[in-house]
Amino acid sequence: MEKLKIVSLSLGSSKRNKFTNLQFENFEIYLARLGTDGDYNLLKKLIKKLQDSDIDAIGLGGTDLFLFIEDKKYIIKDSYELAKLSIKKSVFDGSIIKNIIEKKIIQNLIDQKVINNNQVVLQVSSLDRFSAVKTFIQNNFKVLIGDLIFALKIDRIIHNINELKSIANILLQDVLNLPFYLLYPIGKKQEEEIDKTIYNIISKYIDKIDIISGDFHYIKKLGNLVKDKTIITNTLTETDIQNLINFKVKKIITLSIYIDNRSFGANVLESIIGSIINKTQNITLHPLKHDFNYLIDIFNKYIHDSNLINKLQIGKIIN
Repeated sequence: MEKLKIVSLSLGSSKRNKFTNLQFENFEIYLARLGTDGDYNLLKKLIKKLQDSDIDAIGLGGTDLFLFIEDKKYIIKDSYELAKLSIKKSVFDGSIIKNIIEKKIIQNLIDQKVINNNQVVLQVSSLDRFSAVKTFIQNNFKVLIGDLIFALKIDRIIHNINELKSIANILLQDVLNLPFYLLYPIGKKQEEEIDKTIYNIISKYIDKIDIISGDFHYIKKLGNLVKDKTIITNTLTETDIQNLINFKVKKIITLSIYIDNRSFGANVLESIIGSIINKTQNITLHPLKHDFNYLIDIFNKYIHDSNLINKLQIGKIIN
């Protein structure tokens, strides 16, 4: 059995660190998740240090490299500066997986009648999970899009894709150049249970909402507002899962790999798949060196051929 080593480096909290392993197909896979508590310079140093190590891929967590609207791709400056440091090793932030697996999981949930279009969805952020939003809308769900609320704390729900496009055209170029910590909880901010501004805004809409979908570090800011809601997310520690159960959520559904009572981030699953493709095809995939559509195609083929979603129980309903 061949061995693969994957290190997910995150701007997130070191309290969420995890070391584990799994077997898939003919590979024994070692996983390490290391948080830098928001220390951007430390993360850069670790990426550089790992270039001469024996690891197979670096996961880039606590940040997004790309945002999407339809087929248009936007690059976040801070994340680009990190990814380009990985010269010898593949680096994966989860963007490929979000564009492939998450929409498949949501469609499966609809087809299996776990969720239905009589329910209203709050998508806490759409630009990092545009394919998920589109899948809900294509299946006639009412979707409340929360990017302005959760990223910028602006009291405005976005109601459709055309409105999202218009706002993005006005704001996005400036937003992409902001330090990432202004847009997303990193470091100790990930340990804060409630954001009062976000909580107060969403509390006005919460009675109409049945499903809350998207990044857990945004969902976490809602505290007890998640009661009786179906949560579709990832990056859940055992403590996170217990907190959601204590808040009496209706269901918890994972969008990524679930091991040792924990759901890992999309970057980890993407790193696993990317490392296997690299090893079996003798290539070194990299999101800054390869065309994104090529990456989508090669990942899509592997996911289909390996029956990965079923074998790794992606889309697992935890409770």
